[in-house]
Amino acid sequence: MAGPTKAQIEARLAELEAENARLRGALEENAAMRAEAPAAVAGPVAPAPRHRGRAFLAIVLIVVATLLAPVATVVGFAARETSDTEAFVRTLAPLAEDPAVQALIVDEGTAAIDDALDTDALVNELLSSVIDADSTPRLANASELLGPLLADQARVAIRSALTTVVQSDAFATVWEEALRLTHKQLVAVLEADAEGAVSIDDTGVVSIQLAPIIAQLKPALVDAGFTLADSIPDVNASITVAEVPAIAKARLAYSVLTTVGNVLPWVALLLLIVGIAIHPRRPRAIIVAGTLLLVVGAVLAGSIAIGGSVAAAMIATQVPTDATDAIYGQLTGEISAVMLAYAVLGVLLILAGVFSGGSSLGSGVRRSGSSWLARGSAALDARGWRPEGVGVVLHRMGWLLWLWLALVLAVLVSTMRPLNVWDVVVGTVVLAVAAGLFLVFRGPGPAVTGDEDSVVDEESDVVEVADADFDEFEDEPQI
Repeated sequence: MAGPTKAQIEARLAELEAENARLRGALEENAAMRAEAPAAVAGPVAPAPRHRGRAFLAIVLIVVATLLAPVATVVGFAARETSDTEAFVRTLAPLAEDPAVQALIVDEGTAAIDDALDTDALVNELLSSVIDADSTPRLANASELLGPLLADQARVAIRSALTTVVQSDAFATVWEEALRLTHKQLVAVLEADAEGAVSIDDTGVVSIQLAPIIAQLKPALVDAGFTLADSIPDVNASITVAEVPAIAKARLAYSVLTTVGNVLPWVALLLLIVGIAIHPRRPRAIIVAGTLLLVVGAVLAGSIAIGGSVAAAMIATQVPTDATDAIYGQLTGEISAVMLAYAVLGVLLILAGVFSGGSSLGSGVRRSGSSWLARGSAALDARGWRPEGVGVVLHRMGWLLWLWLALVLAVLVSTMRPLNVWDVVVGTVVLAVAAGLFLVFRGPGPAVTGDEDSVVDEESDVVEVADADFDEFEDEPQI
């Protein structure tokens, strides 16, 4: 039997190549159609406007949430400092160890004691009782010059003894008690507590009372060598910290502040979560939220830093600049740390949105992450530390990751008070470790069976068809 001729072989090869080209063209056309019009395969075009509406609503909620977040932070901090005595003391207690604040207290305390003693009159009275003008007329004449010198020496002794006491370790306890007493009196006034020991005066001035400080400093002054401290009468002096012109309005503002301060942070968090959840393209929503938080946090943190210099310049004639900087920094330290935390959270959200998106970078990171997760999960399984089926449960209930992170964050917030920059760094590391542990226990996801796998399968079918045709050709008798 004669085999196929050379012309028949060439015709058969041309036919197979044409068929192969046709199949590949159909495959590429199918892939292009899926890439350009994914919505057309899923259903009619009608849902598109609804998706645009959802996207717009989601962006509005995210913008409102990110703008409310810093406001909620400031209002919540103010409400806590105003209503919680221990939080107020915890915030301002470190000022007792600040040299600038110590110098301010020494200045104010020395002036208060000098006024209470009336040092000039006290020294003149002492000299008059000791010096007899009739028997010692020359000494009596010299007393007019000696009196001011002795009075100045007394003031120097008061300042020296007071400086020694204020710079001692025991002063911190006295300072805390003064802060606690002042704040309790303020809260009693604002809450209309009839049992409040002290009320705001008619001009609405609220002050830190120096009376308890000086009362407890008397024994220390005597021990320091200033024996005249026993003669110090009751001192009614204070350091002004606020002015409340209308007490009725102040009480209303206090009530509104405490209510809004407790509710507003949760409203901002809820709006942010809902905005991200309802957006049809969640990675894009996460990137938008992260960008806004980064900008808001960075801008406000910088504004707070500049505000310290502005405040110091405004009241420089009343309070020394270095003391103002110290007090301002202590009052705004936690807010600045929270703004930094917003900026860090914004960066993390941007990275999360990019890595969870459909870009080649995101796909590469996910593949690399899946490889590391598989190794970690395998290590846990080898040691029996991961219960059977826990990975499936965690994959099906993805919201457990956010619940877990929310619990860790709540623990961090409750234990890190007052918040500072290092707390933000530590908290970020702890949250990253917590997320990593959850993902390792969950393990890598199931094998992907999406469009890319379909394309690979279809290409394999084309190759198999061509190979079968060539095998059929090879089985034919050769010339």
